[in-house]
Amino acid sequence: MNKISLLLLLLSNVVLASIPIKHTPYPGGIAVFDFESNHSNPKAFYHTVPLYTQHIKGNHWQALLGIPSMEKAGKKSITIRDFSTRTLSVDIKIKQANKRPAKQKITLKGKKKKFVNPNAKHMNRIIKERAILGKARIFHSDKILSNGLFLRPVPGITTSPFGIKRIYNGQPRNPHTGVDYAGDTGTPIKAPANGKVILAGKYFFNGNAIFLDHGQGLISVYIHMNKRIAKQGQMVKKGDIIGTIGQTGRATGPHLHWGVYLNRTVVNPNLLMGK
Repeated sequence: MNKISLLLLLLSNVVLASIPIKHTPYPGGIAVFDFESNHSNPKAFYHTVPLYTQHIKGNHWQALLGIPSMEKAGKKSITIRDFSTRTLSVDIKIKQANKRPAKQKITLKGKKKKFVNPNAKHMNRIIKERAILGKARIFHSDKILSNGLFLRPVPGITTSPFGIKRIYNGQPRNPHTGVDYAGDTGTPIKAPANGKVILAGKYFFNGNAIFLDHGQGLISVYIHMNKRIAKQGQMVKKGDIIGTIGQTGRATGPHLHWGVYLNRTVVNPNLLMGK
């Protein structure tokens, strides 16, 4: 078999699955790098961290880079490794958000105060869980599981947007790492895309939580759930019910906290829905 025939065979086996992402090169956004390659499975990296790559059409590919919410203005470079084993660096300027995020004051009372000032017993639990949750956030698989824009996991109004500054009982915390949707306890939560449950459990701050792997370092997170329906290791399809809205963990009322990680970086979930 000659090189041309081999190349055509390789391209014929490419899974044509992609998520139409808008180029949003600012903190909490997703930088889209367009590049050309005849390789059937080119790889992209930010330093040593593998990136989400997707085949668009023909020899047109994209690499997606999540921008940290606290990132400063500057340039970022990624490396492309393709069929010819070449390395290509691409620079992009990271733009600061148009305005600083608003602040949200939250008051926790009674038994919920433990989520502001945990005691020694709680801290031991938090430290143990931190390692488990951290491993799920940086999980990476080479599988391509998602295709097309994400579904909204639940109806309801947004009570806390992505990036808003949270202040608990007068104590400032990091910007909000997801989107909160209000809803009645028991409201079904749907998987926004095909994926695999890589973590399902109950945790101190998150309460009942599920982490879905959508492939190549794209992870979605669902916390404060009343019930977990999807099980550890289960494959789910877009639209499947994975759990129900609740207020477990650090929550003042029933709602879903929906978060998304891309190349180990939290990004605005709305960007995956085309908004």
